[in-house]
Amino acid sequence: MQKFTLKSLHFVSMLGLWLCVIGAKPKADFANIQVSAQFVRLSDGKILWEEGAQTSLSPASVTKLVTAAAVLARFTPEKTFATKIYADARPASKVLKGNLYVKGDGDPFLVSEKLWQLAADMKNAGLKTVSGDLVVDNSLFDSEARDESREEGEDVSSHAYDAPISALGVNFNTVAIVISPAAKIGAPALVTVDPYPIEGIRIQNKAATTSGETSSLKVTRITLNDGVEAMNVTGKIGIGKQPQKIYRSLGNASTLSGRYIKAFFENEGIEIKGKVRTGSVPSSAMEISSVESYEMQKLVSGLNKFSNNYIADVMVKRVGAAFGSTSSDLPQSGSLASGTKVITDFMQQDVGIKSPMVIKNGSGLNTDNRLSAAQIVSLLKYMEQRLDLFPEFLVSLPAAGWDGTMSKRFADSKFKGMVRAKTGTLSQPISVSSLAGYFRSSEHGLVAFAIIHNGVVGKPQPPLDVLRDQQDELLHSFLK
Repeated sequence: MQKFTLKSLHFVSMLGLWLCVIGAKPKADFANIQVSAQFVRLSDGKILWEEGAQTSLSPASVTKLVTAAAVLARFTPEKTFATKIYADARPASKVLKGNLYVKGDGDPFLVSEKLWQLAADMKNAGLKTVSGDLVVDNSLFDSEARDESREEGEDVSSHAYDAPISALGVNFNTVAIVISPAAKIGAPALVTVDPYPIEGIRIQNKAATTSGETSSLKVTRITLNDGVEAMNVTGKIGIGKQPQKIYRSLGNASTLSGRYIKAFFENEGIEIKGKVRTGSVPSSAMEISSVESYEMQKLVSGLNKFSNNYIADVMVKRVGAAFGSTSSDLPQSGSLASGTKVITDFMQQDVGIKSPMVIKNGSGLNTDNRLSAAQIVSLLKYMEQRLDLFPEFLVSLPAAGWDGTMSKRFADSKFKGMVRAKTGTLSQPISVSSLAGYFRSSEHGLVAFAIIHNGVVGKPQPPLDVLRDQQDELLHSFLK
């Protein structure tokens, strides 16, 4: 393949040349590509190469770099959040008379392991029966369950990333549907909820067992008028296939989080006689147990490595609840608006960015955000100077050829593991492909970089795989 020189490197011309070299025919008008890119040597701040570096574009999930940096800086890497259990009275003779309250603290990683530990602690404390209700308190956050980019997934969803946001959310406010082949070809597939059956989730199973070891399965979640989550399972699974686990978002996170918890309690032999409902912890209630979240450094790693939109949105609300202020425009601090204001202030006041930017959400799941490559590189430079934050920030980024969203990039290259970077991808309403992070060059040492490609509204959109290959070619030119 023809070598490229950095002095003559321009994205549009480079893309056309690259397509000619490999003999591919363009599927779109590649003049309609917007580019913002910058490479900076961190030892002295020298700009090694840039193209449209000051142009503000949609960064897609590269936005999560900003969210991760802000929450690490405001909370510190060792910060944890505590999901607390309250009661109207202390248990006596293995019975808790009155209600049991669970108050969410914005732990975005409240997973089955944590719920099992919480239920086991209550069992080991001797609790056998709760005479009243299980009350879920989500008052730390406002009532906005989804930002505008995900509202269409409220009632019907085939995706886990449509999950609503809540201060008490279990398993990323998703449910895992496990589909296994039956013992006989032609029989209905076996469908269960992992790890236990959950009240309020109804399985509608139309999947069949077929011969072979392949599967073609679909699970669609529909929230019914009575609040029941109907999981419609269709398709086929081969009799020789291993069980398949498919994740779907919840429609009503508040109630179903409580039902998740009830299922774990029941598995430990603790009966809750009342119903699951939402409400607030009364001032007279007493704390009887709690479970700590993982440390912030692990939460941020989950956010960046797997580009988890739910973690991003919860962290935005949580940083707003802790550091945001209320006003006529922001009536509650635990809101997306309050959190994005805290994150914008961090970029302006801490990182020192003076040029305009737009941060409407922390996940980058839509094209509302606007950042330039120069602004992202400024953030990367700032974090590299923060010894108290940089190790955790760096290790949170996917490693090329190793893990997360970079596991397949540079996988067969000698540069495997040499690039730590956050990816970003959107296909609607325009093509967006972005990549930003760090690499070490034999010539320049540690380099911070950002590359953002956007298609143009109303024009033919460039294929995403071509844009990703283009980014990798550019990185190769520096790494060689």
